[in-house]
Amino acid sequence: MSYEKIYKKLREKYTVDEIAESMMIPAELTEEEEKKAEKELRKYRFQRLKEMTEEDWIYSDTLRLRFQMEDYLKEKEFSPEKTFGKYLEAYIHAIRKSKKAFSEDIGIHYTRLSRILHGKEEPNLALMYRLEKHSDELIPAILWWKLTIKKQEHQIRKDKETRIAEGKKVKNALKTR
Repeated sequence: MSYEKIYKKLREKYTVDEIAESMMIPAELTEEEEKKAEKELRKYRFQRLKEMTEEDWIYSDTLRLRFQMEDYLKEKEFSPEKTFGKYLEAYIHAIRKSKKAFSEDIGIHYTRLSRILHGKEEPNLALMYRLEKHSDELIPAILWWKLTIKKQEHQIRKDKETRIAEGKKVKNALKTR
């Protein structure tokens, strides 16, 4: 159906103002007009990028990181390249701080931060709350926590040796089958 037919159908139910407020009707442009519009849009976008402050860049990069975290958490599989430590390192980079300065900001020792970043130590809930506060709640504590849970879930599914070894220590287990 052409845009004109759609418009006529909408006009039967709505006023022109209502249609304009609720719809984004694409213009039918010639190839030349489309190229000109793209060029103008590109010029505008680059101008806006030039005008961004350091604070705007930090905000933008932090939101981008949050969306990446959310997308990853929707995935079914665990990825060793997308651990809590990797995302925390990306956050530190996004806010343009050194690891030392960041560790001072959130009140943990630099060596503990390093251990967490490298997966040698698991973070606790207190750290999640600090990260939430540090990001001005742009990245909620629950997102950080879900990253650690995703890793633990993967470990539980894959670690059959420990499951068997720990199972041997159980006495008087229920017999339901």
